Amino acid sequence: MATLQKIISKAKDNSNFIYRGCAFEKYDLVPTLARKLKTDISFAQYNIYSDVVKKAAERGYSEVGMNGLADGLSQHYGLSTSYLDWSYSVYVALYFAFTSYIKQFVDENILDQHIDLCKMHCLRDDFNKHKYCIYRLNKTLYDELKNQYPKLPLIVSDTDHKNERMESQQGLLSSIDSTKVNDNAKIQNSQIKILADWLQSNNPDDFLKQSGDKYSWNNETLLEKITFKLSQRDRNDLQKYLKENGAISTKLFPDFEGVKKNIEFSKDYNILRDWEIAYQEAPLHSNFTAPEDLSKMVNGNQNVINSRLNTDNLGKGEFFPFQ
Repeated sequence: MATLQKIISKAKDNSNFIYRGCAFEKYDLVPTLARKLKTDISFAQYNIYSDVVKKAAERGYSEVGMNGLADGLSQHYGLSTSYLDWSYSVYVALYFAFTSYIKQFVDENILDQHIDLCKMHCLRDDFNKHKYCIYRLNKTLYDELKNQYPKLPLIVSDTDHKNERMESQQGLLSSIDSTKVNDNAKIQNSQIKILADWLQSNNPDDFLKQSGDKYSWNNETLLEKITFKLSQRDRNDLQKYLKENGAISTKLFPDFEGVKKNIEFSKDYNILRDWEIAYQEAPLHSNFTAPEDLSKMVNGNQNVINSRLNTDNLGKGEFFPFQ
């Protein structure tokens, strides 16, 4: 299990990689559109769905005067596509992993739910022990592989600088060229599996070596899935790192959506604090004994709560506390 500091340190030490952050460790490299369709749909049918989205999007973007390529605009403005997002910045990937989980956690566990003391402790435990994941792809090595095998089914498209969101997120897109996949490939296979199977079939002496969640080529890491947790201290540190490196909502979404996301994440995170979920598992300091402080806490004095409980510090980053 990697730590936040190790993930960031590895990114600083090697600039060859691009990153994709996921809210859950179980998430694989499968695009949203593929996950929505039946498992037995062929790549030909998959392309029909993709083309419908693309053609409708091209008309719409032209009508409203949006700049950029249709595929990238669709992916970055919330449509289900056959693409996956990546970023040159590890901080952008960490932002998406963390904030996506916050939203889903609140929506599924807080809204319209009855929460008693027992459930609160269980939710706190779930929140603190949750496992995220981040994928890192060696873009330099991928380019070498693509140069050696031009018919490679995996395509990694670079940043469309006319797309404001993609530019702000230092984004890239990965997709599968369905005209080059093996006959046994499925649309819901991971993109790395489709790539590995293609190499195995077409160049059996030059295949990808898999070891756990790592794929290597020419004795170098091509792709690695890294699972990690965020302790309370890590959450505080992460908010600081994200702010220092411009990976906050109003920077990554340079329009009203960024303002909206900033407010919503802040609201949701404060809700997690109010429910005593964004806390360490042992919330009370060992030296907490003052009855008057206990009385103030019961009555909702936030200053005393913050000073006496091991609560997340929201003052350092995007998820500001309400005054």
